[in-house]
Amino acid sequence: MIIETLGALGEMIGALAVLISLIYLAKQIKHSSEVAKISSYHEGIAQIVQAGLDPDFARLINKTEKGEPITEEESVRGGALSSAFIFGHEILFHLYKKGQVDEVLWDNIIENNFQWLSSKMIRPLLEERSGQLTRELRNLIAEMDIHRGSPV
Repeated sequence: MIIETLGALGEMIGALAVLISLIYLAKQIKHSSEVAKISSYHEGIAQIVQAGLDPDFARLINKTEKGEPITEEESVRGGALSSAFIFGHEILFHLYKKGQVDEVLWDNIIENNFQWLSSKMIRPLLEERSGQLTRELRNLIAEMDIHRGSPV
């Protein structure tokens, strides 16, 4: 009888240990998910900031806005910077749509970067890109154009 009681007690302790392990693993998974969200957010911001702080970014945008000719090398450089700038916004837009970026923060980002996303250097590249997320971002910018009275 004592052996049976000890066996039952051992099974209960084992079951409790499994339950505690599962709770711990669930918390670890949730934590890893939060870290991944934050990492994705930082990646998006880093793409935008890295492109925006590059001295060529403003110089090439100014040249294209003024209609000045650009060299093939400048065109490639402008395309790379524009692509990084767009990609950063796509990352943040994706996170926003999933509820992982606050609406006020997203609105602030898109509002303050609208002039760049609508520039003659970036907008054509944005229009050429494919993918559902890019189309949705383009549509959002087009809606902003309409509300601002800008030509699409």
